[in-house]
Amino acid sequence: MTPEQIAKISEVFSDPNPLAVAEEINQLSREEKTDFAKACFELSGKVSSSLLEPTLKETFQKIFQGIGRMFFIRFPQVNNKLRNEYSLWHDKVSKLRDVLIFANTSKFDLLTIAENIIEKQLKADEPFLSQFEEVKGVYFVRDPVKVFEHNSKVPSVVRNGVFGEGPCITGEIESSVTAIPTGDCDALFIPREKFLELIRKVPGLQERVFQDVVERARLGSVRAEEQRRLIQEILDNIGQGSFSIDKAGEIGENYTKIAAEYLGVDSLAGAPFADLAFRRDRKVLRNYYRALHMLFSGNQFDSAMVLDLLPKEIIINQRIFKLHYSFLQDVGGHVVSVFVRMEDLTLERELAQKEAEEKNILDKMQQNIGGFMDMLNDAQNSFKLMEEFADDYWDKEEQPPQEFVREVMRTLHGSKGLSGQFELNKLKKVIHSLEDWFLKIDNEGLTAHYDEFIELFQVLEQELQFALAFKENLGDGIIKILDGVSFSKEEFAVLAEAVKNSDIKTATTLILSRNNVAAERIISNWKKDTDRLAEKLGKKVDFQIEIEEGLMVSRELAKSLNVSLGHLYRNCVDHGVEVPQKRQESGKDETGRIFVKIAKNGDVLNLQIGDDGAGLDSEKIAAIARGKSNLDQAEIEGYISQNEHWRILFMAGFSSAETVTDVSGRGVGMDAVMSTLNQMHGTIVMDTQLGQGSVFKIDIPLG
Repeated sequence: MTPEQIAKISEVFSDPNPLAVAEEINQLSREEKTDFAKACFELSGKVSSSLLEPTLKETFQKIFQGIGRMFFIRFPQVNNKLRNEYSLWHDKVSKLRDVLIFANTSKFDLLTIAENIIEKQLKADEPFLSQFEEVKGVYFVRDPVKVFEHNSKVPSVVRNGVFGEGPCITGEIESSVTAIPTGDCDALFIPREKFLELIRKVPGLQERVFQDVVERARLGSVRAEEQRRLIQEILDNIGQGSFSIDKAGEIGENYTKIAAEYLGVDSLAGAPFADLAFRRDRKVLRNYYRALHMLFSGNQFDSAMVLDLLPKEIIINQRIFKLHYSFLQDVGGHVVSVFVRMEDLTLERELAQKEAEEKNILDKMQQNIGGFMDMLNDAQNSFKLMEEFADDYWDKEEQPPQEFVREVMRTLHGSKGLSGQFELNKLKKVIHSLEDWFLKIDNEGLTAHYDEFIELFQVLEQELQFALAFKENLGDGIIKILDGVSFSKEEFAVLAEAVKNSDIKTATTLILSRNNVAAERIISNWKKDTDRLAEKLGKKVDFQIEIEEGLMVSRELAKSLNVSLGHLYRNCVDHGVEVPQKRQESGKDETGRIFVKIAKNGDVLNLQIGDDGAGLDSEKIAAIARGKSNLDQAEIEGYISQNEHWRILFMAGFSSAETVTDVSGRGVGMDAVMSTLNQMHGTIVMDTQLGQGSVFKIDIPLG
């Protein structure tokens, strides 16, 4: 892309009003419009490509280039032809539409086909295809044609339609029949190579031609063995994964190399298809063998019922395949084998899944824009901390101090929780992996795991950029308001008037109002996250909220508490509330209760986060703590002597979890809570009773 093109894009979009942009574009000449469109297209490709994972970029670029050729080469060519010779091309398209296999083809694709059409005049009783002579292409004839086989003097059939397509798609040179029109008539002709090119790229045409050839062979006097050979040659020539299945369910000797590649074996002959594709699914197996029995029983069968029993899709080696079936029959109409064609849907499904995931993230963002902005800021802070670590320690191959590692892990833990709320699962996963990595270097040293960091760092940057891209769906105005730096016209007029009149109280109230949010913002997304965690852990939870009506807090306070105190409700889900069976054995309702209460008492914000779960087992906590050499044992004994075992939970590096998961186990979350509260000059105490539950009581001064 040239500087001139970039300057032109900037000029056209200088006014964001769509009408103004349209007016600017309409003033361009046709050549300028083409150049401008190409520049915009190239720019959009670079932006889109930057959002994709490396594994998808190459595929995306190929698709993007194909679309570019379509828009800037194919469409202009077709457009010029239509504009200059509309009647001629309209007539060609109309003639093609009369050909059965083109009946459902789009008008654009028909125009593509029409470009390769040659109109020919056929003479009565003069063959246009002759047995044992070269087939140069495919003919489409609307009038009756006599078809002679094996040098017979009597036609085997009189029909219209398509002629010569069989040899073209099987790769044969000579015609196996002689075709003679019954009278003078017109025909449409496509040369062999052009026809093969068209059936590969026109959607659905390959399938229709294939079915047409196979069906004609089945209805004619072609034996089943010959049908099988014919289909094999067709599929080999047009590149499909295909094979045949006999009555025992085994794959025959004729199969394509692509099919062997798809199924992951070197030789398919004699292999039971079910063993390769779906042997672990009993229902599919049962239906599959029922279908084979119906097909090979020698009786009449309902083809729709049989197709309904056969599996439509299979997953092999993480690739998704759609299965198409054809039944090969002998002259008596008995099925002798089933032919299977495999269509790779993997990329199509991956793109569809990615689109659905992005829509889900976008929906969650739009439901809680402020929370999403907080999450982005937090993730960016995590990334900056990774950059700091890389510059100060990793590049120099120096072991970071333990205090720095604990700070990093607290920050990452908060980012992970927030990204999970918005289902940015890949961002959450890489943050989780970074937590693991920092825990390892803290225990085993940087040198032992030095090379692992750079890949995680690159993935974090990639996923952060992906998350930041969603911000483009918000207007600058919304973002500014969320950051508290802009006012509506009416609000600004009031502010200006207050300043002009030295009305400090009004001005201060208005300015501060931009920085205050409802206290409900503190628990934004907590309920959804609680439900998700409970489901993951096999628990049932009722999340109850009680917030003083009309209570407002500063935006920064709400953001900080939303991140840090999230560790407390997760602790309630993971360690507090029991699984349903255990609760019932204890005489409790199988659904646990987690509650949050927020109120204001003078200049102090009071919060309570608790549950009716197992409570704190003081003896168990003491035993675990005494067994951890990384903890200050004197501090631990002090807590135990004061009967304040709960304080051990907030020590950096302590965890009662037996295994590390993405929910808990690193001894980071509760430490992060205490660190945040200390910065706010807040306090926390824990009331707990074994078997009855626990509650964290928090006081934060607002003055």
